[in-house]
Amino acid sequence: MKRLKRILTCIILTVLASLTTRAQTLCVIDGTPLPDSLLHVTIDEMRSDSAKQIVSHRLGFIPPQAIESIQTFSAEEQIKQAENITFCKPPKDIIIIRTNSFAELQWVINGKLKKSRKKLTIIDYKLSPQCIMEALPRRIKPTDIVSANILTYTNDPRKEKHPTIVIKTKHKPISANE
Repeated sequence: MKRLKRILTCIILTVLASLTTRAQTLCVIDGTPLPDSLLHVTIDEMRSDSAKQIVSHRLGFIPPQAIESIQTFSAEEQIKQAENITFCKPPKDIIIIRTNSFAELQWVINGKLKKSRKKLTIIDYKLSPQCIMEALPRRIKPTDIVSANILTYTNDPRKEKHPTIVIKTKHKPISANE
């Protein structure tokens, strides 16, 4: 029985290993690889004049003006040039996207604009929502939060709008100079 299980396991692994799947494009935003479920684009789309609008539309939470630059690379060229790049499965292409300050979250606590403990972008939040707890402004404890909302301004004509996290706490408002 054990031998049959081993043989079946070997057959299944061989079949799975021999199945060829098309390599996907690796998208990296601000140094963080994005899963295809969040952003799926092609190299041709990212080489077009409307690349920023495509990324903005597909992500749905970042305005085009928050995208600083988009660079495209052939994965084969990058692997040949770099010594320390290793992939389990090499990507088809590599796309590196850099955002600017318009992707950075602004914090409004009890109606007042506050500074966070650390810089946090809307991309960071979408990839790991718990990072908000690490970036909470001083004197705000997670247990004090009554409500928290994320506002994005992807279709707002005012280009200066940042994504904003609006938090209401159960304590008195914090003074502006703290």
